Amino acid sequence: MSPLLQAGTAKVDITPPLTIPYLGYEPRHALFEGVHDPLYARAVALDDGTTQVIIISADSIGYSNEILGPGRNFTAEVRQRIQAQTGVPAAHIMLATTHAHSTPETIHLRRLLDTPAAVPWLAVLMDQLASAACIAFAQRKPCTLKTGTGEVIGLSHNRRVVGKDGQIVFGADRTPELIKANPGAIDQSVKMLLLESTDQAARTLLVNFACHPVTVQVQPLVSADFPGPAMKLVEENVPSCINSLFLQGACADINPLRDTTDFADVKRYGLMLGGEVIKLAMRLSAPDYPESATQMTVQSATVLLPVRELPPRKPAQQAYTDASAQLAAATTEDERKAWRAKQRIAEETIILLDRGDAPIPAEVQVIRIGDIALVALPGEPFVEFGLEIKQRSKAQQTFVIGYANDWLGYFATPQAWQQGGYEIAPGPWTRVGPSGGSLLVEKALELIEQLWV
Repeated sequence: MSPLLQAGTAKVDITPPLTIPYLGYEPRHALFEGVHDPLYARAVALDDGTTQVIIISADSIGYSNEILGPGRNFTAEVRQRIQAQTGVPAAHIMLATTHAHSTPETIHLRRLLDTPAAVPWLAVLMDQLASAACIAFAQRKPCTLKTGTGEVIGLSHNRRVVGKDGQIVFGADRTPELIKANPGAIDQSVKMLLLESTDQAARTLLVNFACHPVTVQVQPLVSADFPGPAMKLVEENVPSCINSLFLQGACADINPLRDTTDFADVKRYGLMLGGEVIKLAMRLSAPDYPESATQMTVQSATVLLPVRELPPRKPAQQAYTDASAQLAAATTEDERKAWRAKQRIAEETIILLDRGDAPIPAEVQVIRIGDIALVALPGEPFVEFGLEIKQRSKAQQTFVIGYANDWLGYFATPQAWQQGGYEIAPGPWTRVGPSGGSLLVEKALELIEQLWV
């Protein structure tokens, strides 16, 4: 008989002050003007009597471990605070994010510490994340665990459109005919863990789905994008549901079906996802639906990822100098807009170069709960990598969770490197070279193999 699982959960508001920037175009750091909907850090603490685990999901674009400055590590410091208060080993704590883009720019495309309000806000944020975990740990009660899979059709699509020449196409060249002819890989599955207290008084859900929350990116209102209304709908409509955590999947090349639009689509996508989650939760909550085993183990390892081939510095520096001069001499807003864009592109190549060519450490974390594997990857894996891990995994159910424990940019497939596109353009979002994604996949499968011996 499996040991009795205990689970606790908590939700903490992490909505930022308007003095903290989001990720814009020009300028890259733009300030919010208001709050459309709040941001939360949701946490669940699990204890099988021998092993303890804490999983946090924050409404955030991601947390680069470099945002605190040299010699510091964001995830490590959050984990240390939690371990000090709960005794849960740091290696057993997962800090995941939803990757919602209408949230503070904490992925280090630009230096956040140059913002005057950043230092005190980051200190508060780390306390908030740790608080969610510690409250969840204090709320542990006996529970059962069930798991299942659903599907959401028509919410997402592969955003990379390949032309007849094998290269990614943009703008007017992205014709409906071309999109239909080569739709690209996609993962429409929704995976769920349902935790039910033994007295049926409380339910907590963990939901895994792969799609970029960019429905309302680059606009001045704080928003959790579609995962926000989806999880709110679930919490309001699943009986006794006190919390629902969204765990983002391998969605680097997956967007909402209509890409970036408006808050009407945020609600639309939220209802689509939330509706499927409610349906699945009700199916799992039936008394005759089988319970899952709950014994837990954890493995993690650090992989050194090779840096991409770096472009020469001199052309990038010259392009930046020329664009800056042209920007200063521009006489119309259209001219200024064009030269600002060229200046930004050159600047981001320089930022990439400044970050060096040393191999990049990447943590892969796998949590086993019974026959379920939770695989955490520290950046933006292409959907093909997520599908490969699921297909080759020994676990009966495998959740692939991106944007967890660090943000290291895109992990693009070797084919994508040949095709071009934004995801592999030279900038701080693509420091990892073509082999990086495959190295993470193999390490994840190696850790699963160790846990399923």
